[in-house]
Amino acid sequence: MRKESEKREVSKSPFLLMPILLLMWGSLAAVSKLLLNHLDSYQVMFYMYGIGVISFLAIFLVKGRLSALFSWKLSELVLLLLCGTFAFLYDFFYLKSLERIPAVEASMLNYLFPIFIVLLAIPIHKEKLNRYKMISVVMGFLGTLLLLTKGDLANINFTNFRGDLYAVLAAVSWGLFTNFIKKNQKDTIVSTFVITSIAFLLSIGATLLSSRFIVPERTDFYGVLWLSMSNIVLGFFLYFRALKYSPASLIASFTFFTPFVTLVFIMILLGERLTVTDYLAALLIIFSVPIQRVGQLFHKKANGSVVQ
Repeated sequence: MRKESEKREVSKSPFLLMPILLLMWGSLAAVSKLLLNHLDSYQVMFYMYGIGVISFLAIFLVKGRLSALFSWKLSELVLLLLCGTFAFLYDFFYLKSLERIPAVEASMLNYLFPIFIVLLAIPIHKEKLNRYKMISVVMGFLGTLLLLTKGDLANINFTNFRGDLYAVLAAVSWGLFTNFIKKNQKDTIVSTFVITSIAFLLSIGATLLSSRFIVPERTDFYGVLWLSMSNIVLGFFLYFRALKYSPASLIASFTFFTPFVTLVFIMILLGERLTVTDYLAALLIIFSVPIQRVGQLFHKKANGSVVQ
């Protein structure tokens, strides 16, 4: 009995759950880039979302929770329609950027999404922009400028303008998705199924318009299976399990390591290397996120000292 209870406690530990999740999230750019050698972005999204929808349907057959969907209001469904659209746009723009620019560049520009979460929360949630958030925003955009200009501000030369633009639009899409999903108060598993289904329907339409349906090779199928499991199904389960049994601040601190894990996967699987300018840009973008957390801690301590 003691061993079983210890195993259950270990399965709730963020020090087990989050490293697994970081490995899953961190592999997205490198695995996607490898898949794009044989499939186009539309085909990758079609199979990734399709596997996700089938997986959730299998879960609902066992759990029987899908019936709750029929009691939802139209406004609640419209909100999830928006979330599903922005989730689709995130993957669409990110994969399009990976088709055109190196994975290092695309992933670092994509990690601007915390900046856009902060900026978009101002009009959507009426949040205020304090000095720590301003420092974070400035650091993020300085890093972006370095990455795009390669350190030569007098002679701006984009690797691929459309590729860079797609990566930034992916970050904007995720910022919009995050702010809208905060408004959702419904069952998280059912909500994720609806969002994935909407993205799947959009991927079908996009494939019909701009690509074609093909049967992937076995290795490519394993790749899209991994993306679906790691970023939609298992990734979702691990993230919410970690949030359920641990403080949100602890989970947030783990996510700061995601860009570093991403870069490790890119260097190992793709053989891409960072220049000195890339390192500086990456550091500015990556550390722009913890700046906000540090600012919040200082603010709380200052308020606490005043109250005391």
